[in-house]
This record gives sequence, structure tokens and C-alpha cells, in this order.
Amino acid sequence: MNERTYPHAQYQRASKSSPLVLTPSLPSVPPIRWSSVIDPVLPTSLPEQAHPIHVTVNAGESLYLPAGWWHYVRQTGITIAVNHWYDMESRGISWVWLNVLRGLGEPPPANEQEDEP
Repeated sequence: MNERTYPHAQYQRASKSSPLVLTPSLPSVPPIRWSSVIDPVLPTSLPEQAHPIHVTVNAGESLYLPAGWWHYVRQTGITIAVNHWYDMESRGISWVWLNVLRGLGEPPPANEQEDEP
């Protein structure tokens, strides 16, 4: 999914009334792996190996996505979404499967240009 590494940062406010400011984390914090896909609906945005699954979640239903699953959400009408994020401990079989899905090696930094197909 065209992962890249991005510097870790947090949005912070100097006071309750001030705007959010993106503040870089300390250099000791490792970079974050993130997908560079901006809009997966565009025909050329996904690699040929990607086969999207389209799911419609109706009122009263929920959808569970395991850690490591890339996803894109599109909403219609009035929608209230609740997300529960937690840090996944990548060890044991979870670590093995996540690395199989990602492939071996680290992704390049976000500022490196991708080769055009």
C-alpha cells in the first residue's frame, strides 16, 4: 500500500482558545509507517495487487477491522462514528503476520519520490 515513514508529531494547543499546532516529537521517537494513498477510489491510486473490498455498514451494525488493515471510509448522510484506537503490540504471531503483509524491509521516508509506473 505504498507505505512511507513519517516523522512522529502531535497536535497541541498552547491554551484552550489557541489553534492546534503540529509539534514534532523528540528525535528519539521512531517514525510512523503510513500509507501514501490519498484517494483509493481513483483508478491509478492503488497498486495492481490491491483488491479492495467494499462494505456497507447499516444502522445498528458495526465493523471490526484488525490492526494493520488499511481502510478508507466514505460516509453519506448524517453519520456518527466511534473509533477505538490502541497501540498494537507487534510480537509473536501478530508480528510475523504483519511483516508478511507488509513485506520485508522498512518503507522509504515520505520525502523520497515514488517511481512512476
